[in-house]
Amino acid sequence: MNDLDLHSLRLVAAVAETGSVTAAAERAGVTQSAVSQALRRVEALIGAPLFDRRRRPLTPTHVGRMVAGRADELAHEAERLLADARAAAELPGRIDLRIGLVDSLAGTIGARIVRELADGALALTVTAWSGLAFSHTRALMRHEIDAALTCDPMEGLDEVERIVVFREPYVLIAPHDEIEAVRGKDLRAVFERYRLVRHSARSYAGQHIERHLGRLGLRPPRAFEFDTSDALVAMVATGMGVAITTPLCLLQGTAHVAGVVALPLPGAAFSRELLLATRRGDVGDLAPRIAEVARSVARSHALPPMLALAPWLTPEALAFG
Repeated sequence: MNDLDLHSLRLVAAVAETGSVTAAAERAGVTQSAVSQALRRVEALIGAPLFDRRRRPLTPTHVGRMVAGRADELAHEAERLLADARAAAELPGRIDLRIGLVDSLAGTIGARIVRELADGALALTVTAWSGLAFSHTRALMRHEIDAALTCDPMEGLDEVERIVVFREPYVLIAPHDEIEAVRGKDLRAVFERYRLVRHSARSYAGQHIERHLGRLGLRPPRAFEFDTSDALVAMVATGMGVAITTPLCLLQGTAHVAGVVALPLPGAAFSRELLLATRRGDVGDLAPRIAEVARSVARSHALPPMLALAPWLTPEALAFG
């Protein structure tokens, strides 16, 4: 025998924990002879004793302690490998996923999502593109990508299937020093005093916000607009105005968040959905699993910092699933 086997390592760990070959055999449901043979096999392979057999209970040597300590870790890794391999076996024939990530996602938790898709149970080969939502809509329709994590619902495209990953409200951000001047004011009063720093009109968020303001009869003069959330947050932090954005976009501007405050958007509730969009039938039952990976990463790695930036947010406002 030239290789360690997992069963023998588990028996070594059992002897180390119980101090007895008899007790280890009872725990594992094997004979005492099987345990003794396993110990001898591992010792022969390593070339060193694992236990001081002159002492009772059996006491592991320093080598025995190391082997026993690693046995559980190896067992867990083997179990994870088996589960991942079984999940991978259930995937469609092509597992090279081309996915678009809207910028606010790519700049915050996108790397973690890609890592989970590649290294987790799905075991996909992943090629990811970031950018504005409209570019992913076009790429999806041209078969340049297989899926998009986007805020664009792609309305009117019947061939697109959509799964909501999470919903987040739009919020008002203002320079930190101006919090008392803004708090409690309606949007009309805020815009009379401060310029509106906008998301680009090319972005879905920018268009969504403009439609909302139009419904309210508000048309603040155009002053500044940006494709990226970090630039928008930076402008507000330097006192150039206020902005309407989302917690995830605010998280993307984390380098500048110390200079801003996030407040509930005055007036009617207003939110956007981050969703997984795929062409009908292209990825089969893989789509819900990709969406759940994204949702799980957002819940564990985006939600806590969002709540830290806007502790007044409620579970109803931030909905996952």
